[in-house]
Amino acid sequence: MNEALRLDYLQAMGVDTYVPRFVLDGAAPSPIFELDIAVEDEFADGETAEVASFDVDTEYQQMAEAQERNTPAPTGEPQRAGSRIASALQELGFESAAPTPALAGQASSAPGATTDVAVSPEFNVELVATGIGLLMIVETTTAPPSPAEKRLLANIAVAVSRHHKLVKAPEFATSRFQWPVLKTPGLTMGGDAAKEALQANIMAQAERQQAHCVILFGSALQPYIDVATLQSAGIQLLYAAEPAAMLADGSLKAPLWQNLRKVVFSL
Repeated sequence: MNEALRLDYLQAMGVDTYVPRFVLDGAAPSPIFELDIAVEDEFADGETAEVASFDVDTEYQQMAEAQERNTPAPTGEPQRAGSRIASALQELGFESAAPTPALAGQASSAPGATTDVAVSPEFNVELVATGIGLLMIVETTTAPPSPAEKRLLANIAVAVSRHHKLVKAPEFATSRFQWPVLKTPGLTMGGDAAKEALQANIMAQAERQQAHCVILFGSALQPYIDVATLQSAGIQLLYAAEPAAMLADGSLKAPLWQNLRKVVFSL
């Protein structure tokens, strides 16, 4: 079916935003994007000096040492009201998983974040799957992740795998989300529609990857992610500084590493 006609039908039925969580009969396969990252020694000889800063063992040691130096007092996160998505699931008879308790030192929001969605938002997102129950969300509106930032994400996943002694090694892949999905006149492109579309995409990726921990890098996307909905599905959301900021200031890794050590990974 023509894409514009399909969207017109959805609009006529009162469906503002539709993001399938399961494979639809007769639907064309979605493209799979591989994350072109390299870990440990998979670099050219000319990059030896740069690689030293991203060595997995060094990364693990630095994160562990930073966590020991920065152990804040425990704090709690108040229970939030369920979103429209969570309410709809309850009305349909789906049982929600018990909310995941807040981790010590984990704030209820990212530093400097706003809770207001934009009237007509436009943003690009990369969702990085690791294959070990961990999903990373990076906002890429202005520029895609640099090779150094990709290596940082990979090393965080490898450090988690080693710390929790997981049998399965990380396997990286990335999917991309953009809003608006399609600029069609008459379709709802507001902040609430963007929030529900991104939320549904995250939930679908988490279910597909069996991820129960999501890391949100930066604060730009926080207004479009419903913590209560993730918690109702047994998914813990962790906030972290942007990868570029972490590379510039290593101390920003400490709060994230503190909480990653307390998440229960069982793969």
